[in-house]
Amino acid sequence: MRSTAFARCALAALLSLAAVSLPALGGEDLLFQWDPRLWGADVALGWKGWDILPGVDTILWGSAGGGWKNNLYFGAADDTAGPARPDLDTIAYVNLNVDWRFGAAQGIVFNPAQNRNLVEFLLFYRGKIQHYLYDNGVLDPLPERNGLLQHSLFTGLLFDNTTKDKASLNRRGIYSVLSAELSPAWLGNEVLGLSDYWRLSLIVTGYLPVLDTPAVSIYLAGRVLFDRIFGEDGKVPVTTLGSIGALTEVPFVSDSLRALGDALRGVADNRYDGYVKLANNFDVRLHFPAWTLFKLATPLAVAYFDAGVYDRMTRKLRFDPVYCAAGLGVGLYTLGFDFILYGTYFFNEKELYYGLGLGVHF
Repeated sequence: MRSTAFARCALAALLSLAAVSLPALGGEDLLFQWDPRLWGADVALGWKGWDILPGVDTILWGSAGGGWKNNLYFGAADDTAGPARPDLDTIAYVNLNVDWRFGAAQGIVFNPAQNRNLVEFLLFYRGKIQHYLYDNGVLDPLPERNGLLQHSLFTGLLFDNTTKDKASLNRRGIYSVLSAELSPAWLGNEVLGLSDYWRLSLIVTGYLPVLDTPAVSIYLAGRVLFDRIFGEDGKVPVTTLGSIGALTEVPFVSDSLRALGDALRGVADNRYDGYVKLANNFDVRLHFPAWTLFKLATPLAVAYFDAGVYDRMTRKLRFDPVYCAAGLGVGLYTLGFDFILYGTYFFNEKELYYGLGLGVHF
């Protein structure tokens, strides 16, 4: 494991400490969220003091964020032609990015047990600018070789009844979003780089507790991701092809997953990119409340299996092969975050990978 990975996790820990130490903002109608990245952060302010429909919340959101992200560009329809893991620096580049977003989440069905919307209609605008550094010329053939300014409109339907028990740390419930993203050229997407596409994305995540005792708690976690991009070759940025557009967290409307290589643990980020992607994750997660250290850090363990397929730039899913990975993780839950050391075996390439993670995978 490289020293830079440890440095990123250390920085993430500091950001996490800052997040939980921020004072709560006053007023029932004012909402605040903070989401740390490994090299950056996002903040969001929301207001639900104006209800359009009776019995449900109308939430107006504004958020912004930025960071330093290490990306990879394989540049081939068949990513098996890419370099081996020790040589990934030859196709690496740095993405220095800033995002800004605003929009609304309109409640459709209210959940009185959780005092929040159960079903929401989403409408958001997102702008982002990306500046690339240290690209070793790998982006020279692309329209966005000098950077990217992108404007997008998002709409979607969200269902969320997830909860987390503070004592056992077990999660339960379902989180799901079906969303569409529109990034046409006429929206100012020809100023820097070129974006002219739209896409459909789906995320379905479920949590099911199976054991809740003072000594150990266990729950199952599963996730399905689907991403379909519509656009001509050369008009879809490489960072879009190398992402999954599923809205993993609202109001932070961003394509936070970097292709199958991020959805599947143990596979290089941005690998297996394309116009169509499908991935599945399954976890068994254990916490040990009785072994909590200093009333602050609870030991945890996770066993997982990941699988996924993509289109190899053909716009049709290819199921030969199916990419699979499995592994184990151990760590600590503290200050609202999980710090986990993963060991993952990537079956397709018979490769064992170790890595540190901030937070559970989903």
